[in-house]
Parts: sequence; structure tokens; C-alpha cells
Amino acid sequence: MVINSWLTGRRMVCLPFSDHCTPLIKDEIESSEIFESILNYCKSKKIKFIEFKSLSQNFPPNVSVFRKDFIHKLKIDLPDNELFKSFSDNTKRNIKKATKEGVELIIKNDEGGMIEFYKMNCVTRQKHGLPPQPYAFFNSILKNIINVGSGDILFATKDNDNIAGAIYLKFGKKLLYKFGASYSEFFELRGNNFVMWEAIKKYSSEGFEEFDFGKTEIENAGLRRFKLGWNTEELQIYTTRYDINNNKFLEASTKTRGIHNSIFNHSPIFILKFIGNLLYKHIG
Repeated sequence: MVINSWLTGRRMVCLPFSDHCTPLIKDEIESSEIFESILNYCKSKKIKFIEFKSLSQNFPPNVSVFRKDFIHKLKIDLPDNELFKSFSDNTKRNIKKATKEGVELIIKNDEGGMIEFYKMNCVTRQKHGLPPQPYAFFNSILKNIINVGSGDILFATKDNDNIAGAIYLKFGKKLLYKFGASYSEFFELRGNNFVMWEAIKKYSSEGFEEFDFGKTEIENAGLRRFKLGWNTEELQIYTTRYDINNNKFLEASTKTRGIHNSIFNHSPIFILKFIGNLLYKHIG
């Protein structure tokens, strides 16, 4: 997809805001031909660079620079008890603790649910030192994905308080954990573990076979440990950028870690919302 931005330049991106999208190619000859065609198209359209996000290191061909991230997947076409037994001891303890504390699950696939998730997401993003995505982005997900039955908004609740939430997207027999958020004051109730386990059981019972935990940056050891605790298969995503004018590969940094995290972490949420509304259409 072509992104036109005065801030980040005119560029092509392999499905903006997606975790990965491996090109459909059958051999090395076809790979080289497709890559050459892409470059010619980019030059004719005066595109600055093109970005690929793939589960294969073989495309683009002869790539010399790339960024690696993790993705974690779990087969859920198994009985609940077998799935539960496969989890790490820490994951099982956290699920049991949430259940013992009386945490419950609710599904709110309406505008009220999305507004509540957005509020929770803003608090979570502030904690991580990042501006939140615009509400229009989430509202578009609600209208175009969730409202047509291809996604759900799940919450862990305790005494009528929403303590953690997640948005899941469906495609075929696959399920994608796309967004997660929580309130830190309820951390001891282990709401994140509870939502994930309830989602796994729900979608397994509905006939889904693969549960995708989404992308994890290599630097985020805590999130990686959380996802590995569910007995997931760990794969790598290769993100590659190619400078069209200079005919060379570039380092594909995400810029999610830096001094700005400390600044955003101490900024009011209304300012972070303003920054998010300004920036996100430029950084897809």
C-alpha cells in the first residue's frame, strides 16, 4: 500500500499496522522478477522506499539488512485440559489466581465496549511511554471488522470494574490477538492472563485452530516471556526496507524505544491523544 506523507515520505508498506504479510512466491527466480518489478514501479511513482514484513528471510532476494521480531502461535484444536497442562507453571498459577479472586469475562462488541477499551488502551500506552492510536482507528475496526462478526472485544471484570481487555480478530480458522490493555492498579488480579485463557477456550470451542499472539519486539523480554508461557511456537518476522533512489537496504528500526518514552510516560493523556492523532497517519 502506498503512503503519502509530508513527514515520513512517499513510500510503500506491506499492509500498514499488520504484523507480517509474507509475499506469495514459489521460487527464487520468481522472487527476483517480482522484486525487480516492484522497484521499477516505485521508481515510476517516485516512491522513497518500500518496506516488507515477512516470515521468510528469502524475500526480498539477497537482503543484507533486516530487523528481527518475534511472533508466537498456539494450536488450539485440543481439549481445554490438554491446553492448560501445556502452559508454564507461572501461567497456570496466574489463571488460577484470577479465577479464585472471582474475575469474570464479558464480551462487549458495541460502541460502549470500544470506548471503554480505548480508555484502557490510552492508560496502558501512557504507562509504556507511547501515544495511543486515534479513536477513529479503533472505531473503524469496530464498524468494519467487529460489527460484521470478524472480531471481539473481551474484558476481565471484578465487582463491575473492567480490569483488563483485549481485541481479537478472526480469519478462517485463525485467531489474532491484536490489542491488549489493562489497569495497573488491578495487576494482582491477573486480568491479562484471565482474558487470554478465556479467549483460548472460547475460540477453541468455536472451531478455531490457530491462536496468533501477535508481534513482539526482540527488546521486550517481559512480553516475550508472557507469550512463551502459553506453550507457543516462536517464529521470527523479518522487516526489510529498501531505499529506491540509492538502491540499498536500510535498517528498519521501529523507534518505539528511546528518550521519548520517558517524556510520554509523564505526559497527560489528553496531550498523548493529540500527538497520536497527529502522528499515526504518517507512521503506518
